[in-house]
Amino acid sequence: MATIPISNTDLKYADVERMAPRKSFFAKLSQIMALCGRSYFSLLKEIITLRFGVGRLSFDEYIALCLYDNTLYTQAEKNKFLGLRAMQKIWLEANYRFDFFGLINNKIATDVLLSAYGFPIMPTLAIFRDGVGRTSQFLLRSEEELRNFLTKSEYYPLFSKPIGGRQSIGTASLERYDETGKRLITTMGYGIPLDTFIAYVKNHAASGYLFQRRISPHTEIRKICGNRLATVRLLTITMQGGPKIIRACWKIPTGSNIADNFWRSGNLLAQLDIESGRVLSVIRASENGFEEITHHPDTGVLIVGTVIPNWQEVTKLVTESAKVLDEIALIGWDIAPIDGGAVIVEINETPDFKIHQLADRRGMWDETFINFLAERKQHAAEWLTASKQKQQIITELVVPPQNIKGKH
Repeated sequence: MATIPISNTDLKYADVERMAPRKSFFAKLSQIMALCGRSYFSLLKEIITLRFGVGRLSFDEYIALCLYDNTLYTQAEKNKFLGLRAMQKIWLEANYRFDFFGLINNKIATDVLLSAYGFPIMPTLAIFRDGVGRTSQFLLRSEEELRNFLTKSEYYPLFSKPIGGRQSIGTASLERYDETGKRLITTMGYGIPLDTFIAYVKNHAASGYLFQRRISPHTEIRKICGNRLATVRLLTITMQGGPKIIRACWKIPTGSNIADNFWRSGNLLAQLDIESGRVLSVIRASENGFEEITHHPDTGVLIVGTVIPNWQEVTKLVTESAKVLDEIALIGWDIAPIDGGAVIVEINETPDFKIHQLADRRGMWDETFINFLAERKQHAAEWLTASKQKQQIITELVVPPQNIKGKH
């Protein structure tokens, strides 16, 4: 759990949880030796090969992607998987316009831009930032203003998150305020003491905390996992012919999880057919890697074969929105299908490929992606040359002041 100066029990049902620490190298290696029947030296050789290959895979990534399992992948297929170190290089090659990163990292700025172009976003009700700014309809500048906001029934249901947050850490899905118990009731029916939640927001959202109108997922999705968002993760690339979706998967929450992030214990990840939006397979993490399932463990509803509601609108929304951000050619999108359409929940200019590689059981380093990066490198070189030429013109136009003796 995250280290916070208030009761972990009180905040159990706000998403402050982080990924659990991993087992030691030798303990995990011994476990997979027993699991797959491979020798120590065979595994070690493969780990080293993939570490220094194109994917730059760490040991943890090798394990997480189940690349030790020769029944799942050939060696050629394993070589196409990318780890974080390779991803970091690719992000900077594909999205070389670093000046646009600040725009995308700020959730408010991104929402303003996309909504200005008419795209549906999560509606913002208020922003909390202690002692910053001036009086505004949407700004909460003190604990008193925050308290008044949270105790008014007309603002519920709410979804809240840190403005600069990642991986859904610090999020909360709130159904209503319970005046009798002085508690915030979450979507899952749990209670968080009001004072506890306010203390958390004040102490852990220094750059701002966002309160949005919580939207409900599509009726068909609610039947599967209840009234909580299960977003579709789409990966787009923008090339000469325009934006294109190259990967798609579906994150499905289970148990008491508010957020749908796959790393959260028990959550599911579905492989999608990009053309139809149909679920091809579903996995969840297990002690020995991953297991395939067909039905949601809470509701018992069949998932495999399900078609994502409003799939054509989901994909159209992403490809149209990507045109607005064409300087950022590689984007990860979280889209929520809702009754009547779809909504943009979040975008990311440094998208994690791991979730797509897991869902598809296929590495990112394919012909399409290689061609995309080659084109981006060419564009980057052209942009750099043009920038230098502009700078040279500006330099030549700026004439240094002459030492002219004036009359006194």
